[in-house]
Amino acid sequence: MRLIITLLFLIITNCTFAQKHNEAYENLSIGWIKIYKYKGFTKPSQVDEKKYSIAQLSIIDSFANWMQASYKPKGSLGDIKKYVTPKKNLYNERYNEAVPHSYGANANSYTFLRQTNGKWQPYLNFANFWTIAANEIPLTYREIAFNTNKTCLFTLPTYDEQFLKEYPNSEDAKRKNLYAIPSHPQLKKYIFMTLKTEHDNFGHQLIILSQNNRFPFLHVTIGEAMQFAEDAFPVKYAEEKQTAAEQNSYNTSHLKLAMDNLENKFSKARAMIKRLREKYKSRMNEPAYLKFGGYSIQDLANGEDVFENGKLKQDGSFDKSHPLYRVDPEMQAKCSTDKPQWIVIKWFGGSMYELPYKHMHESIINNFDFDYVYNFFFDPEKVKGKQYKPLGPLEREEKTITTEKSSMANKNATDPSVVFFEDFSENATGQKPMGWKASMNSNAQYPVITSVKSMEGKWLEFIGHSPVTPLKMNYPLPQNFELSFDLAVPKDIPWGAKAFVLYLGTAKNYVENGPCINLRIRAGYSGRPGETSLECKFGSSYPVNVKPYYDATGFSNDKEINKVTVLLKKRGEALEYFLDGDKIAHLPKGVPPGTIFNWLQFMHSRSDGDTEKYYISNIKITKE
Repeated sequence: MRLIITLLFLIITNCTFAQKHNEAYENLSIGWIKIYKYKGFTKPSQVDEKKYSIAQLSIIDSFANWMQASYKPKGSLGDIKKYVTPKKNLYNERYNEAVPHSYGANANSYTFLRQTNGKWQPYLNFANFWTIAANEIPLTYREIAFNTNKTCLFTLPTYDEQFLKEYPNSEDAKRKNLYAIPSHPQLKKYIFMTLKTEHDNFGHQLIILSQNNRFPFLHVTIGEAMQFAEDAFPVKYAEEKQTAAEQNSYNTSHLKLAMDNLENKFSKARAMIKRLREKYKSRMNEPAYLKFGGYSIQDLANGEDVFENGKLKQDGSFDKSHPLYRVDPEMQAKCSTDKPQWIVIKWFGGSMYELPYKHMHESIINNFDFDYVYNFFFDPEKVKGKQYKPLGPLEREEKTITTEKSSMANKNATDPSVVFFEDFSENATGQKPMGWKASMNSNAQYPVITSVKSMEGKWLEFIGHSPVTPLKMNYPLPQNFELSFDLAVPKDIPWGAKAFVLYLGTAKNYVENGPCINLRIRAGYSGRPGETSLECKFGSSYPVNVKPYYDATGFSNDKEINKVTVLLKKRGEALEYFLDGDKIAHLPKGVPPGTIFNWLQFMHSRSDGDTEKYYISNIKITKE
């Protein structure tokens, strides 16, 4: 088997783009292009000065086999890529001599697919990624400006715990909670970090397995950081001098100006280091923290305090989201041996609210045997003679509980005038609605059926869910119809919360700017009316003389539960809108004659708080 030698961060830069998944396959367990069942390498390999033994390369095969045994891609198509430490100077990334002797396997789950001769195939490189690697550091977070062929500094972007404590409702706090795995029975044994991934390419989660949980990275001190910077100055000066000479060789005066500027920059940078040594002379042994993007010689020449990061607090402490690290020299010296010094396990590339990524995440934390992998390398007697096996099934069926229909649902089911009725009475509370298509919100949660205190029946809870669409609707809707539903909000839903939206379109799917009816409504505050609008998009002639907004009288946030019944009546061109029986709007020319509606969905685009949610039930469409 030929080793694919590649630079991992070049593969994964694709994941920084927004990912979209075709509905034709997003719920399909497509699996792998091929189950390889690797047998190990038979020849060593070499990249630049780094030699990789048969034993090291065969470890990559074990990584790949374990991943394929533990995970079956869903909504995506998987394949395995192998890699070792990248070549020197590849794509302007210098000084890979100083990078530890590392090697690993990447499970790429491609999310843009098409069918060829009945088989799914990737047609773009967008993917989710799961990596297992030996002796790996975050290449994309290296402090290139001060690295040399002897020094490799880097950061692991983390959450400032003090900031999270002070601002528990911040976006940082929400994001960390979304990706954290606080109670995993295996991970709590090992080094586990939830990273603040600015580039989404070194994983939301970082698990490190090492002998006796020895952390392989040393936190660089302020004093060390300044010394590393000074040590790098001669190397960087020589590089920049050569570049300036090449770029200005055509003009003597330009070359002199470039050299003078270069000398001035480095002179100022050295002077700034001297000032920083004086400023931090009593704190030289404190851990160093940097700014986002790292620091550069130009930063120092500009007189910037590269440690303060613009966020020095009153107590003198720093923003701790970008700690400066280097590899423990004792461990790095052993990275070229056949035994890994540490194992990195990470997954990245998507968002938790995307089904393919969430499935990969859940497969790893439920199926992957971290203990076996630890013992395989660091306590082998415990797994001697044992083959790797996943901890759980690769596919889990979601159990759906059906309850008895309400008398109202049974009555409407036999009424020939009723086109559609849903009160969610057949659904058990706490589960996704049956017969509806719904996406996860930004907290990676589906809308669920719930009971609401002081209100009868069952309700579908919207917390930033968009869209939610009935699957059993008989389209097209009649030319003349009434559409109604009950809508409720909890007490103290904030004024200015995102509106609840009814979308009724003519196409057989959602078309953002296509012909449609958009009804928006949100609650008022302290007993004041809410706000609502009825937007008809059918060209310049329809609708005619329509107000942009109306008062949603009776829909506020002062009661424990605030409920209103929404009713739309369409008869020919005319459209009427009622709230609790009160007419809000009358559009004599709201809809062009002969318009046919083929798509209904409900939306709540975002929720910014615990009380910012909507409940809906008793959705009914009757023909007139």
